[in-house]
Amino acid sequence: MTITLRAIFLLLLTAATTPPTTTAYIFGTTAATHHHHHRHHHHAIFHPTTTTLKASTTSSTTTDATSGTTIDYGGISHVAVLVSSIPDALIFYTTILGMIHEPTDPSTSPTTAIVSIGDQQRIHLLQCSTDATPDPLLVDPTYNMSAPPPGYVAKGRPVHAGRDRHVAITISALDGLKQSLEMNDVPYTMSMSGRQALFTRDAYGNGWEFGPAVTYEKATRLFPPYLNPQTNDDDDDDDDEVTTTPSSCYWGGIPHVGLLVSSTSAARTFYIDILGMIDESDLRPAALPFPGLFLRCGEQQVHILELPNPDPNTPAGRPGYRCDRRTAYTVKSLGPVRDVLGAAGVEFEESGGDDGDGGGRLCLSCYDPDANELLFVEDGDIQVIQEDMVNKAPMMPWTRLW
Repeated sequence: MTITLRAIFLLLLTAATTPPTTTAYIFGTTAATHHHHHRHHHHAIFHPTTTTLKASTTSSTTTDATSGTTIDYGGISHVAVLVSSIPDALIFYTTILGMIHEPTDPSTSPTTAIVSIGDQQRIHLLQCSTDATPDPLLVDPTYNMSAPPPGYVAKGRPVHAGRDRHVAITISALDGLKQSLEMNDVPYTMSMSGRQALFTRDAYGNGWEFGPAVTYEKATRLFPPYLNPQTNDDDDDDDDEVTTTPSSCYWGGIPHVGLLVSSTSAARTFYIDILGMIDESDLRPAALPFPGLFLRCGEQQVHILELPNPDPNTPAGRPGYRCDRRTAYTVKSLGPVRDVLGAAGVEFEESGGDDGDGGGRLCLSCYDPDANELLFVEDGDIQVIQEDMVNKAPMMPWTRLW
C-alpha cells in the first residue's frame, strides 16, 4: 500500500495534538480539580496609553490574509457583565453556579471580580451603582412569546433569556444545575426549540444559557475539544480525586454569545464585511421565528438576534469603553482591526498593558451599530486557523493544535 506525504502529515498532526482538558467544578463549593491545559500567550508589558480615532472615510476594503480573512481570530477569551454588587454577584456565580472566583488586586481593580470557566475563558463582573447601570433589570411578564409581533416595544427583559442578550456555556449535565437553581429560588426556562438548554439570569438581568456539548456541536464547523466538559468517567488520573454529589457539574466553556440588534442587515455589514467573521448562518435552525445570524470568530461564535431590545443601544446611553458589558476577542494582531475600522469610519479606542486577564496585552475597544461593546486583545501566539473561503469552513487539517 502506498503511503502519500499527505497521509504522513495527517498522522504526524494527530500525534502532536494534545488531549482536551478542562476544570471540574462542584456547585456550592470552591473545590476544583485542575487538568492543566496551557495555551501560550504573549505577555509583553506595555505602558498604558489611550488613543481615540474616528476616520473620515466611509468605504470598507479588505484583503486576503493567511486565514482567508483580514483579521486572524483566536476566539472569545472573556465576557464582561454589569452588576450592582460584586459580593452579592459572587454568591450567585460561586455558591449557586459553582464557578471559581479568581482573586484580583483590589488596589488596581476595586470594581471588578473574575470567575473562571474551565482553563480557557472567564467572566468579568463589573460593579456599577444602580443609577449607573443603564439596562433594565426586571422581566416584563407580558413579553413571553417566542417571537414578538412587528413593532413590539419591550418594557423589560423577556421572560425567556433565549430571546435576550446572553452567553452560552457548556456543562456536563443539567440536572445538578436545575437542583441548585431551584434550591435558591432562581427562575429558569428551557429551550423553546426542544434543545437540551437551560436559560436563566443573575439578579442584574444578565442572561445565561447552559447545555451539554452535544447541544452546540452541530451549530458550528469548528468545535474545540475544551468545550466538551470532562466528567468522572473521563478522569484517568487516579491522583486527582473528583467529588460527585447530586448537584455537581463540570464546566466546559463558552461556545457562543447572543447579541441583540435592531437590523440583521447592519449587523451583517459590521461583523462580516468589516470585521471578517465567518458566516455560518446556514447552520442556524430554520425554525427560529426571528431574523439573525450565526457568525464564527475563531473558536467561538456570535449569534445575532434581531429582537426588541430593552437596553439603551447608542454609545451615548452606555457607560463607556471598559466600563460596559462586552465580549473580548483575541486576535493575532490589532493592525488589521485598526485598518478595517478606520476604513469604515468606526470610532475606536486603544489601550496598552491591560487586557483585563492579567496578560498585559494591547487592546482595542469599539461598539457595533447597536452599542454592543467589543474588546479586541492582541495575542501574537495565536495559531492561525486556515479558512476555506469558498466553503466557509476551516480547512482540514486544522492548523490549530490543542
